[in-house]
Amino acid sequence: MLLFHLLSIGVLLLIFLEDILSRSVHWYLFPLLTAGLFILKLQHQTMSDAWVPSAINIVFLALQLFILAIYFSVKSKKWINVTQTLLGWGDILFLLSIAFYLSVLNYLFFYVASLLMILLFWLIRNLVTKNKFNHIPLAGLQALIFALLLAGHWWYRLFDLTDDAWLLRLITK
Repeated sequence: MLLFHLLSIGVLLLIFLEDILSRSVHWYLFPLLTAGLFILKLQHQTMSDAWVPSAINIVFLALQLFILAIYFSVKSKKWINVTQTLLGWGDILFLLSIAFYLSVLNYLFFYVASLLMILLFWLIRNLVTKNKFNHIPLAGLQALIFALLLAGHWWYRLFDLTDDAWLLRLITK
């Protein structure tokens, strides 16, 4: 399983580098990431136990994309395709890939926390540097954050990203 751990971390780092350097990510990295993460998840869960949270995560992501499209369409008074103007396909494919690994609460937590961290980082970066970029390399920065979380999960055993118990304990304290 060490091979799948290293493969997943390696793919995440490639996504980070490609998105930062070229603002695009090769599509084949996402199926590799999805397969590697799902195989690792199946080491601790049965297939039926692994599919339920994955399906919920995917429905949540689809609902988010639908709400974004509706919001921006109403705002501009014409249909807006979020994949053409707001989010890149790499951003969506990354969130879809990790949906197959994370438990439901961990997915929601990562989704919200990573967006807030990246927004704060990008605002500070634009204040400090002279180069003002409007486009945030979202998939790349989320991949870096996720790689760090996986390292904490796999090698330091700080928490379990496939189980909500640690997060529920943290919330109820």
